[in-house]
Amino acid sequence: MAIYSIAQRATNVTTAQLTFDVASPTASGVLALITEVGVFLGAATASTYGIARTTTLGTRTTPTALIAEAQNMPALTGITLIDSAIAWSAQPTISGTDFRRIGLPATIGTGVIWTFPRGIQLQAQLAVGIVNRATNSALTDCYAVVDI
Repeated sequence: MAIYSIAQRATNVTTAQLTFDVASPTASGVLALITEVGVFLGAATASTYGIARTTTLGTRTTPTALIAEAQNMPALTGITLIDSAIAWSAQPTISGTDFRRIGLPATIGTGVIWTFPRGIQLQAQLAVGIVNRATNSALTDCYAVVDI
């Protein structure tokens, strides 16, 4: 397995929508495990985030492939992609139950790093993402690490 990751600034503030996710749009059977997710505020707005699975993938308009951390690893094509909420033409449907949840104070730079030592398995044609559980910061820096 190899490690892939990516960081993006997300701007979605709508409650009960994803602000960032990692998705597996193919049914290829590739095992992908999310091992770490980070969320940090880029604006001074009290915010509540959760991390949850989706029950539908949604419609992506500009997905971005994760980046290989090892220099000679192949680029991912059609396996595991991320989106940062500004690029969906239809939002995914989100589970109401979170793996983790946090309330952050209105302080720029405050955040959280969630680790999953055995990984959260990414299911084919679904996603795991950061969910706005309140109207949140308009600038959120997010990242994910995935073992594929």
